[in-house]
Amino acid sequence: MKDIQQYNGEQVILSSGRLVFNARSNDVYINAKRYINISSGDKVTIDVGSVDSDNEQNMFLVNAPRMQFGLEKNGPSEPVVKGEQLDQILTDLMSAIASYSELVTTLAAVPPTLIVAEQMLKGRLQQIKLNLDNFKSDKSFTI
Repeated sequence: MKDIQQYNGEQVILSSGRLVFNARSNDVYINAKRYINISSGDKVTIDVGSVDSDNEQNMFLVNAPRMQFGLEKNGPSEPVVKGEQLDQILTDLMSAIASYSELVTTLAAVPPTLIVAEQMLKGRLQQIKLNLDNFKSDKSFTI
């Protein structure tokens, strides 16, 4: 991307103490053939709907083949987890562990300490299952 100072083609520069773009009755569109760069010295905010709105149509939608939050120089990028799929995999894994544990205690001559351990494992797996929904966001979703 060329620096704004080095561009030689047609351009419009607006410079003021403050700029406000307001569309009173319809939309605002920003289009570019190549890049749209938004930069700020402090922060960038995007508000959709009122702060206390429960309207699910008030959403911030990003449609791109790839999204990345953060810079590679701060560490390798990692994929976002799909919460429902992770929930199902963890539930299946815990069910498999519980089933194996029950099978071991019913098929073999098991010492009493192993039976106690199996009961503790079963109780812990039930606690974990109850907390699975706590890691899922109710505001951020991915496809």
